Amino acid sequence: MARPDTNQFKSLLDSARSVAILLPSHPGFDAVATALSLKLSLDSSGKSTTVACPDPITVEFHRLVAADSIVSNFGSKNLVITFPGQTEIVDKISYNLDDHGELNLVITPKADTPGIDYRRLKFTAGGAQADLLILIGNASLPKEYSPQTPQYRLDDPLLSQSAAQILADLHLPVNADIASNLLSGLEQATNNFQNQSVTADTFEVAAHLLRLGARRHDIASPTDFPAGSIPVSETPTVNPEPSPDWFAPKVFSGTTVS
Repeated sequence: MARPDTNQFKSLLDSARSVAILLPSHPGFDAVATALSLKLSLDSSGKSTTVACPDPITVEFHRLVAADSIVSNFGSKNLVITFPGQTEIVDKISYNLDDHGELNLVITPKADTPGIDYRRLKFTAGGAQADLLILIGNASLPKEYSPQTPQYRLDDPLLSQSAAQILADLHLPVNADIASNLLSGLEQATNNFQNQSVTADTFEVAAHLLRLGARRHDIASPTDFPAGSIPVSETPTVNPEPSPDWFAPKVFSGTTVS
């Protein structure tokens, strides 16, 4: 697997203050581990970062640090006021606080116009806001976000490996929690480094994460050993019945010392 080109990502990230990391429907463990690792690192570097997923996060992801920060609501807190058929007569918009401290929006019409008909105004929730969208895997763009928002898609066979390389190349913060998330994602994606996608780079990334304090969570359980996988030589032999001489009379002889 080729090392990711970070030039585009660095350019987009440098000009962004807020970042939204978007997961696909029914994301895999590697995808969630990658998204959370990027969030933790970008938060530490001063970015306002959100991870969103269209589906609820299940219990299998809860051992990842910051899993409880994933949101499923892409909605925005913005209020949008639309002026159907009256745009041309709006001169300016200002605001002030009245004597009770309440906010007033003041719509000033152009001269020689009949004024704004407030009954025709439309009030809706605005689109979600972010300076940069990071799409993980095959994540799609929710309707709440503008297609014009700068986007970067991370879609590699080993997402955690690529994310670790990006963070290293850009010298972004990586603490023990971030390293642990990335290592867990890498272990899951490679079946504990046993599948065909593993390369020398994969082991180098794993070693780098361990040096940064990554904690390993996988512990062998009986289900890790399918029936018949234990060698016969390691299985204790138990005879179902004792030998026949077990039931014969026992005669003991001795020597008398006088």
